[in-house]
Amino acid sequence: MAAYDAVKIQHLLTRGADKNLTTKARGDALEDLFCYLLDELPGVRTRRNSIDFFKSAEIDIAVVNGKAAQWLCAFPYLFLIECKNWDKPVDSATVGAFKNKLDNRSIELGVIVATNGITGDEYERKSAHHIIDMAQAANRRILVITLEQLKAIRTTEEFESLLVDRLLTLAATGGSF
Repeated sequence: MAAYDAVKIQHLLTRGADKNLTTKARGDALEDLFCYLLDELPGVRTRRNSIDFFKSAEIDIAVVNGKAAQWLCAFPYLFLIECKNWDKPVDSATVGAFKNKLDNRSIELGVIVATNGITGDEYERKSAHHIIDMAQAANRRILVITLEQLKAIRTTEEFESLLVDRLLTLAATGGSF
């Protein structure tokens, strides 16, 4: 178990919450934080801000999983991450657009890092929750991780546990929380 740099994490959290910064700068801070957490895991490599050939879609973070750590065996070799540092929950249209990115690339797993979660009721499977529920029928899994969950992370083991818990919850219940 390796400890993360608490000062670095706090700096990125502070940058991400700074309303004096542009929306892009705040979003970049969230991407920086999630990349930092991922890049400290064994066998994981990330690539940021990839734009497709037609300049019609951007991928915030692409991840290759070398499966060096035992827990990573539950995750596919490739997965994509969308970071949304919004003041409001991420809506169903945005979740649907991310699902389309997964579909267009035949990527099984996506992670939405949403500062304030997603729209709808998780128990009634409404709004964005419905999109995630329906994605599973198309062999796509979309995990949702909130800023509150990230704030609690201190070690690589805790981060791995969060990711596995989100995956198990989604697989077992069909829901994102």
